[in-house]
Amino acid sequence: MSHDLQKTSPAEPIHVSSRFRLTLEDTIRRLEAGAAYDERALSRLLHPDHRRRQRLLIRGQLERAFSLRQLLDRTVIRHRAA
Repeated sequence: MSHDLQKTSPAEPIHVSSRFRLTLEDTIRRLEAGAAYDERALSRLLHPDHRRRQRLLIRGQLERAFSLRQLLDRTVIRHRAA
């Protein structure tokens, strides 16, 4: 069962487990840290095509982190019913 985020209204929260939210936060941190690391490595690359591909990698990591942050902003921790 897939959930299409475009079909939900922007104000509608997405209920997730605390474990899922923590995983989402960790993934964002790893993507941003990876982009920072790859950006530092950019200065050591000599070939123009390697530099181009490195910039594409960095942009992809940051775009994915941004998308996940938007999702994270919409999440609400789901509480178990007693």
